[in-house]
Amino acid sequence: MNGKTVKIIFFLTFFLGVKNSFATNTFLTREFLCDSCNKDLNLRFESSSFFKNNEYESDFATGFTGIGVMFKPTLEYYFNKSTKLNFGAFGLKYSGLDGLSQLVPIYQIHHKVTNGFELVFGSLYGNLNHYLAEPLYRFDRYYLDNVEYGVQILNYSEFIDSDLWLNWEQFILEGDPFQEEFTLGNHSKIKFLNKKRYQVAGDCQLLIYHKGGEIDSYNGPAFSLFNGSYGFDFSLKSQYLSYSIRPKILVYKSLGLPDEGENYKHYKNGNGFLFSGDIEHDYFYFESGYWSGNKFVSSSGEYLYMSIAESDLDFHQDNRQLFFTKFRLKRHMSNNLKLELRMNLYVDLRNDVLPDYSFGVYFIANELFFLKKDK
Repeated sequence: MNGKTVKIIFFLTFFLGVKNSFATNTFLTREFLCDSCNKDLNLRFESSSFFKNNEYESDFATGFTGIGVMFKPTLEYYFNKSTKLNFGAFGLKYSGLDGLSQLVPIYQIHHKVTNGFELVFGSLYGNLNHYLAEPLYRFDRYYLDNVEYGVQILNYSEFIDSDLWLNWEQFILEGDPFQEEFTLGNHSKIKFLNKKRYQVAGDCQLLIYHKGGEIDSYNGPAFSLFNGSYGFDFSLKSQYLSYSIRPKILVYKSLGLPDEGENYKHYKNGNGFLFSGDIEHDYFYFESGYWSGNKFVSSSGEYLYMSIAESDLDFHQDNRQLFFTKFRLKRHMSNNLKLELRMNLYVDLRNDVLPDYSFGVYFIANELFFLKKDK
Protein backbone atom coordinates (compact mmCIF):
# COMPACT_ATOMS: atom_id res chain seq x y z
CA MET A 1 0.00 0.00 0.00
CA ASN A 2 1.61 3.26 -1.13
CA GLY A 3 1.71 6.52 0.80
CA LYS A 4 -0.96 8.20 -1.33
CA THR A 5 -3.46 5.42 -0.60
CA VAL A 6 -2.74 5.65 3.13
CA LYS A 7 -3.39 9.41 3.06
CA ILE A 8 -6.73 8.93 1.28
CA ILE A 9 -7.86 6.28 3.76
CA PHE A 10 -6.79 8.46 6.70
CA PHE A 11 -8.69 11.45 5.29
CA LEU A 12 -11.89 9.46 4.74
CA THR A 13 -11.63 7.92 8.20
CA PHE A 14 -11.31 11.37 9.76
CA PHE A 15 -14.04 12.89 7.63
CA LEU A 16 -16.58 10.13 8.23
CA GLY A 17 -15.55 9.09 11.71
CA VAL A 18 -18.56 10.47 13.56
CA LYS A 19 -22.29 9.86 13.46
CA ASN A 20 -23.98 12.05 10.86
CA SER A 21 -27.36 13.71 10.88
CA PHE A 22 -29.21 13.05 7.61
CA ALA A 23 -29.62 16.40 5.87
CA THR A 24 -29.46 17.14 2.16
CA ASN A 25 -28.98 20.88 2.66
CA THR A 26 -25.97 21.47 4.88
CA PHE A 27 -26.53 25.21 4.51
CA LEU A 28 -30.12 25.28 5.79
CA THR A 29 -30.65 28.08 8.34
CA ARG A 30 -34.46 28.05 8.49
CA GLU A 31 -35.61 27.44 12.04
CA PHE A 32 -38.98 26.23 13.27
CA LEU A 33 -40.36 28.25 16.16
CA CYS A 34 -39.96 26.78 19.63
CA ASP A 35 -43.33 25.76 21.10
CA SER A 36 -41.98 25.80 24.66
CA CYS A 37 -40.28 29.21 24.43
CA ASN A 38 -41.90 32.27 26.01
CA LYS A 39 -39.99 35.42 27.05
CA ASP A 40 -36.72 33.59 26.31
CA LEU A 41 -33.60 35.59 25.42
CA ASN A 42 -30.91 33.68 23.52
CA LEU A 43 -27.69 34.40 21.69
CA ARG A 44 -27.50 32.71 18.30
CA PHE A 45 -24.15 32.48 16.53
CA GLU A 46 -24.00 31.39 12.89
CA SER A 47 -20.80 31.11 10.90
CA SER A 48 -19.59 29.54 7.67
CA SER A 49 -15.89 29.16 6.94
CA PHE A 50 -15.29 28.31 3.30
CA PHE A 51 -12.72 27.60 0.64
CA LYS A 52 -14.13 27.63 -2.91
CA ASN A 53 -12.24 27.19 -6.17
CA ASN A 54 -13.90 27.38 -9.61
CA GLU A 55 -11.68 26.20 -12.47
CA TYR A 56 -13.80 27.16 -15.48
CA GLU A 57 -12.25 26.69 -18.93
CA SER A 58 -15.31 27.66 -20.98
CA ASP A 59 -16.15 31.22 -22.02
CA PHE A 60 -19.53 31.25 -20.28
CA ALA A 61 -18.53 31.48 -16.61
CA THR A 62 -15.66 33.23 -14.84
CA GLY A 63 -13.34 31.35 -12.51
CA PHE A 64 -13.06 32.19 -8.83
CA THR A 65 -10.92 31.30 -5.83
CA GLY A 66 -11.87 32.49 -2.37
CA ILE A 67 -11.12 31.69 1.25
CA GLY A 68 -13.23 33.42 3.83
CA VAL A 69 -15.69 33.35 6.66
CA MET A 70 -19.25 34.59 7.07
CA PHE A 71 -20.58 35.20 10.55
CA LYS A 72 -23.93 36.29 11.93
CA PRO A 73 -24.30 36.82 15.70
CA THR A 74 -27.84 37.78 16.75
CA LEU A 75 -29.84 38.23 19.91
CA GLU A 76 -32.96 36.09 19.72
CA TYR A 77 -36.01 36.96 21.82
CA TYR A 78 -39.31 35.08 22.03
CA PHE A 79 -42.23 37.39 22.79
CA ASN A 80 -44.28 34.20 22.99
CA LYS A 81 -44.20 30.77 21.38
CA SER A 82 -45.54 32.20 18.10
CA THR A 83 -43.31 35.26 17.65
CA LYS A 84 -39.56 35.74 17.84
CA LEU A 85 -37.19 38.59 17.04
CA ASN A 86 -33.59 38.32 15.84
CA PHE A 87 -31.35 41.38 15.91
CA GLY A 88 -27.65 41.48 15.09
CA ALA A 89 -25.22 41.75 12.17
CA PHE A 90 -23.86 39.80 9.21
CA GLY A 91 -20.20 40.03 8.23
CA LEU A 92 -18.12 38.66 5.35
CA LYS A 93 -14.32 38.49 5.54
CA TYR A 94 -12.09 37.25 2.71
CA SER A 95 -8.58 36.04 3.42
CA GLY A 96 -6.12 38.38 1.74
CA LEU A 97 -8.25 41.51 2.10
CA ASP A 98 -7.99 43.99 4.93
CA GLY A 99 -11.24 44.64 6.74
CA LEU A 100 -14.69 43.28 6.01
CA SER A 101 -16.12 42.98 2.51
CA GLN A 102 -19.66 43.19 3.91
CA LEU A 103 -21.20 44.31 7.19
CA VAL A 104 -25.01 44.28 7.17
CA PRO A 105 -27.44 44.82 10.09
CA ILE A 106 -29.81 41.91 10.69
CA TYR A 107 -33.39 42.40 11.85
CA GLN A 108 -36.00 39.65 11.57
CA ILE A 109 -39.50 39.09 12.90
CA HIS A 110 -40.74 35.50 12.55
CA HIS A 111 -44.41 34.91 13.40
CA LYS A 112 -46.54 31.77 13.23
CA VAL A 113 -50.04 32.78 12.11
CA THR A 114 -51.37 29.26 12.50
CA ASN A 115 -50.01 25.73 12.26
CA GLY A 116 -48.22 25.39 8.94
CA PHE A 117 -48.41 29.09 8.03
CA GLU A 118 -45.64 31.52 9.05
CA LEU A 119 -44.60 35.08 8.17
CA VAL A 120 -41.07 36.50 8.12
CA PHE A 121 -40.30 40.23 7.87
CA GLY A 122 -36.85 41.75 7.46
CA SER A 123 -33.94 39.36 6.98
CA LEU A 124 -35.24 36.28 5.15
CA TYR A 125 -34.38 32.61 5.27
CA GLY A 126 -32.80 33.14 1.87
CA ASN A 127 -30.27 31.95 -0.73
CA LEU A 128 -29.80 28.15 -0.46
CA ASN A 129 -32.81 27.82 1.87
CA HIS A 130 -35.00 28.26 -1.22
CA TYR A 131 -33.79 24.91 -2.66
CA LEU A 132 -33.76 26.25 -6.24
CA ALA A 133 -32.35 24.34 -9.21
CA GLU A 134 -28.83 25.41 -10.19
CA PRO A 135 -29.85 26.93 -13.58
CA LEU A 136 -32.13 29.25 -11.56
CA TYR A 137 -29.87 29.92 -8.57
CA ARG A 138 -26.10 29.90 -8.55
CA PHE A 139 -24.47 28.23 -5.56
CA ASP A 140 -21.81 30.96 -5.38
CA ARG A 141 -24.48 33.49 -4.39
CA TYR A 142 -24.29 31.80 -0.97
CA TYR A 143 -21.24 33.92 -0.18
CA LEU A 144 -21.46 36.61 -2.90
CA ASP A 145 -24.99 37.74 -2.00
CA ASN A 146 -26.00 35.96 1.19
CA VAL A 147 -28.37 38.40 2.92
CA GLU A 148 -31.91 38.85 1.57
CA TYR A 149 -34.32 41.44 2.96
CA GLY A 150 -38.07 41.66 2.42
CA VAL A 151 -41.12 39.53 3.20
CA GLN A 152 -41.47 35.75 3.27
CA ILE A 153 -44.44 33.39 3.64
CA LEU A 154 -43.74 29.80 4.66
CA ASN A 155 -46.43 27.19 4.27
CA TYR A 156 -45.94 23.54 5.15
CA SER A 157 -48.26 20.60 5.69
CA GLU A 158 -48.44 16.87 5.03
CA PHE A 159 -48.92 17.39 1.30
CA ILE A 160 -47.41 20.78 0.45
CA ASP A 161 -44.29 22.77 1.27
CA SER A 162 -44.18 26.32 -0.07
CA ASP A 163 -41.71 29.19 0.22
CA LEU A 164 -42.94 32.52 -1.17
CA TRP A 165 -40.66 35.54 -0.82
CA LEU A 166 -40.01 39.09 -1.97
CA ASN A 167 -36.34 40.07 -1.83
CA TRP A 168 -36.06 43.86 -2.13
CA GLU A 169 -32.52 44.31 -3.44
CA GLN A 170 -32.38 48.05 -4.17
CA PHE A 171 -34.55 50.72 -2.56
CA ILE A 172 -34.77 54.15 -4.19
CA LEU A 173 -35.68 57.67 -3.16
CA GLU A 174 -36.93 60.39 -5.47
CA GLY A 175 -34.21 61.52 -7.85
CA ASP A 176 -31.83 58.61 -7.25
CA PRO A 177 -29.63 57.94 -10.32
CA PHE A 178 -30.31 54.20 -10.25
CA GLN A 179 -33.34 51.91 -10.50
CA GLU A 180 -35.07 49.88 -7.83
CA GLU A 181 -34.53 46.12 -7.95
CA PHE A 182 -36.43 43.22 -6.45
CA THR A 183 -36.93 39.49 -6.92
CA LEU A 184 -40.22 37.71 -6.32
CA GLY A 185 -39.81 33.98 -5.87
CA ASN A 186 -41.71 30.83 -5.01
CA HIS A 187 -40.76 27.20 -4.56
CA SER A 188 -43.63 24.82 -3.94
CA LYS A 189 -43.52 21.06 -3.62
CA ILE A 190 -46.83 19.19 -3.84
CA LYS A 191 -46.65 15.64 -2.48
CA PHE A 192 -48.94 13.39 -4.51
CA LEU A 193 -47.69 10.27 -2.72
CA ASN A 194 -45.99 10.63 0.64
CA LYS A 195 -45.16 7.22 2.05
CA LYS A 196 -42.42 6.18 4.44
CA ARG A 197 -40.34 4.48 1.73
CA TYR A 198 -41.25 6.44 -1.38
CA GLN A 199 -42.53 9.82 -2.47
CA VAL A 200 -43.85 11.37 -5.67
CA ALA A 201 -44.03 15.16 -5.69
CA GLY A 202 -44.64 17.95 -8.14
CA ASP A 203 -41.96 20.63 -8.04
CA CYS A 204 -42.66 24.23 -9.12
CA GLN A 205 -40.08 27.02 -8.96
CA LEU A 206 -40.56 30.64 -9.99
CA LEU A 207 -38.34 33.72 -10.09
CA ILE A 208 -39.39 37.17 -11.32
CA TYR A 209 -36.64 39.79 -11.35
CA HIS A 210 -37.68 43.41 -11.89
CA LYS A 211 -35.59 46.52 -12.35
CA GLY A 212 -37.35 49.84 -12.77
CA GLY A 213 -39.07 52.55 -10.77
CA GLU A 214 -41.02 55.75 -11.33
CA ILE A 215 -39.26 58.30 -9.12
CA ASP A 216 -35.60 57.74 -10.05
CA SER A 217 -33.62 59.85 -12.53
CA TYR A 218 -32.06 56.86 -14.30
CA ASN A 219 -32.23 57.21 -18.09
CA GLY A 220 -33.23 53.71 -19.14
CA PRO A 221 -36.22 51.39 -19.48
CA ALA A 222 -37.78 49.24 -16.79
CA PHE A 223 -37.62 45.52 -17.51
CA SER A 224 -38.49 42.14 -16.00
CA LEU A 225 -37.05 38.64 -16.31
CA PHE A 226 -39.19 35.57 -15.68
CA ASN A 227 -37.79 32.11 -14.91
CA GLY A 228 -39.81 29.03 -14.11
CA SER A 229 -39.07 25.37 -13.44
CA TYR A 230 -41.74 22.66 -13.50
CA GLY A 231 -41.18 18.98 -12.90
CA PHE A 232 -41.41 15.99 -10.60
CA ASP A 233 -39.36 14.44 -7.84
CA PHE A 234 -39.45 10.65 -7.53
CA SER A 235 -37.80 9.47 -4.30
CA LEU A 236 -37.17 6.04 -2.79
CA LYS A 237 -35.63 5.35 0.60
CA SER A 238 -33.92 2.22 1.86
CA GLN A 239 -32.39 1.62 5.26
CA TYR A 240 -29.20 3.54 4.49
CA LEU A 241 -29.71 5.26 1.14
CA SER A 242 -32.09 7.67 -0.52
CA TYR A 243 -32.55 7.63 -4.32
CA SER A 244 -34.15 10.42 -6.36
CA ILE A 245 -34.89 11.22 -10.01
CA ARG A 246 -35.75 14.82 -10.88
CA PRO A 247 -36.86 15.75 -14.43
CA LYS A 248 -37.61 19.46 -14.95
CA ILE A 249 -38.63 21.79 -17.77
CA LEU A 250 -37.34 25.35 -17.43
CA VAL A 251 -38.55 28.50 -19.17
CA TYR A 252 -37.19 32.02 -19.62
CA LYS A 253 -39.15 35.07 -20.72
CA SER A 254 -38.42 38.79 -20.62
CA LEU A 255 -40.35 42.02 -20.82
CA GLY A 256 -38.90 45.40 -21.77
CA LEU A 257 -35.24 44.36 -22.10
CA PRO A 258 -33.09 47.14 -23.61
CA ASP A 259 -31.27 46.59 -26.91
CA GLU A 260 -27.97 47.88 -25.54
CA GLY A 261 -26.23 48.88 -22.33
CA GLU A 262 -25.43 47.10 -19.08
CA ASN A 263 -28.84 45.37 -18.89
CA TYR A 264 -28.72 44.05 -22.47
CA LYS A 265 -29.41 40.33 -22.99
CA HIS A 266 -28.94 38.77 -26.41
CA TYR A 267 -31.97 36.50 -25.94
CA LYS A 268 -35.47 37.57 -24.97
CA ASN A 269 -37.00 34.10 -24.51
CA GLY A 270 -35.72 30.57 -24.06
CA ASN A 271 -36.17 27.19 -22.40
CA GLY A 272 -34.31 24.20 -21.07
CA PHE A 273 -34.58 20.61 -19.92
CA LEU A 274 -32.85 19.35 -16.77
CA PHE A 275 -32.70 15.66 -15.83
CA SER A 276 -30.80 14.47 -12.77
CA GLY A 277 -30.60 11.54 -10.42
CA ASP A 278 -28.96 11.37 -7.01
CA ILE A 279 -28.03 8.96 -4.25
CA GLU A 280 -27.63 10.14 -0.66
CA HIS A 281 -26.18 8.49 2.42
CA ASP A 282 -25.51 9.89 5.86
CA TYR A 283 -21.88 10.38 4.81
CA PHE A 284 -21.99 11.18 1.10
CA TYR A 285 -24.09 12.51 -1.77
CA PHE A 286 -23.70 11.73 -5.48
CA GLU A 287 -25.63 13.38 -8.32
CA SER A 288 -25.35 13.12 -12.07
CA GLY A 289 -27.44 14.71 -14.79
CA TYR A 290 -27.94 16.25 -18.21
CA TRP A 291 -28.87 19.78 -19.26
CA SER A 292 -30.13 20.98 -22.63
CA GLY A 293 -30.78 24.70 -22.95
CA ASN A 294 -32.07 26.75 -25.86
CA LYS A 295 -31.44 30.51 -25.55
CA PHE A 296 -31.81 30.13 -21.78
CA VAL A 297 -31.01 33.06 -19.48
CA SER A 298 -31.56 33.40 -15.73
CA SER A 299 -31.35 36.41 -13.43
CA SER A 300 -29.66 34.49 -10.60
CA GLY A 301 -28.56 31.18 -12.11
CA GLU A 302 -25.25 29.49 -12.82
CA TYR A 303 -23.78 30.84 -16.07
CA LEU A 304 -22.50 27.40 -17.13
CA TYR A 305 -26.12 26.56 -18.00
CA MET A 306 -26.88 29.78 -19.87
CA SER A 307 -26.63 30.77 -23.53
CA ILE A 308 -24.90 34.05 -22.61
CA ALA A 309 -21.55 34.69 -20.94
CA GLU A 310 -20.95 36.13 -17.50
CA SER A 311 -18.33 38.71 -18.49
CA ASP A 312 -18.90 39.31 -22.23
CA LEU A 313 -22.28 40.72 -23.31
CA ASP A 314 -21.60 39.85 -26.96
CA PHE A 315 -20.67 36.19 -26.43
CA HIS A 316 -23.58 33.78 -26.85
CA GLN A 317 -24.62 30.34 -28.11
CA ASP A 318 -28.19 29.31 -28.91
CA ASN A 319 -27.97 25.71 -27.75
CA ARG A 320 -26.14 24.51 -24.64
CA GLN A 321 -25.70 20.89 -23.58
CA LEU A 322 -23.98 19.78 -20.40
CA PHE A 323 -23.29 16.57 -18.54
CA PHE A 324 -22.62 17.21 -14.86
CA THR A 325 -21.59 15.22 -11.82
CA LYS A 326 -21.59 16.38 -8.20
CA PHE A 327 -20.09 14.64 -5.19
CA ARG A 328 -20.15 15.57 -1.52
CA LEU A 329 -18.60 14.14 1.61
CA LYS A 330 -20.47 15.09 4.78
CA ARG A 331 -19.40 15.06 8.38
CA HIS A 332 -22.23 16.33 10.55
CA MET A 333 -21.04 16.28 14.13
CA SER A 334 -24.46 17.54 15.25
CA ASN A 335 -27.38 19.51 13.83
CA ASN A 336 -25.40 22.66 14.70
CA LEU A 337 -21.90 21.73 13.52
CA LYS A 338 -21.26 20.49 9.98
CA LEU A 339 -18.30 19.94 7.69
CA GLU A 340 -18.72 19.29 3.96
CA LEU A 341 -16.45 18.72 0.97
CA ARG A 342 -17.99 19.42 -2.47
CA MET A 343 -16.70 18.58 -5.96
CA ASN A 344 -18.52 19.41 -9.21
CA LEU A 345 -17.67 18.49 -12.81
CA TYR A 346 -19.34 20.03 -15.89
CA VAL A 347 -18.70 18.62 -19.38
CA ASP A 348 -19.67 20.83 -22.33
CA LEU A 349 -21.12 18.51 -24.98
CA ARG A 350 -21.26 21.09 -27.79
CA ASN A 351 -17.87 22.80 -27.53
CA ASP A 352 -14.37 21.36 -27.72
CA VAL A 353 -13.16 22.61 -24.35
CA LEU A 354 -11.78 21.01 -21.23
CA PRO A 355 -14.34 20.18 -18.52
CA ASP A 356 -15.18 22.87 -15.99
CA TYR A 357 -14.83 21.84 -12.37
CA SER A 358 -15.05 23.27 -8.89
CA PHE A 359 -14.38 22.13 -5.36
CA GLY A 360 -14.94 23.58 -1.94
CA VAL A 361 -14.77 22.90 1.78
CA TYR A 362 -17.30 24.37 4.21
CA PHE A 363 -17.43 24.38 8.00
CA ILE A 364 -20.84 25.46 9.27
CA ALA A 365 -21.73 26.38 12.86
CA ASN A 366 -25.17 27.41 14.10
CA GLU A 367 -25.36 27.37 17.90
CA LEU A 368 -27.93 28.76 20.32
CA PHE A 369 -26.92 29.94 23.81
CA PHE A 370 -29.63 30.51 26.41
CA LEU A 371 -29.18 33.81 28.29
CA LYS A 372 -32.24 34.42 30.44
CA LYS A 373 -35.99 34.07 30.74
CA ASP A 374 -38.17 37.06 31.60
CA LYS A 375 -40.91 36.52 34.12
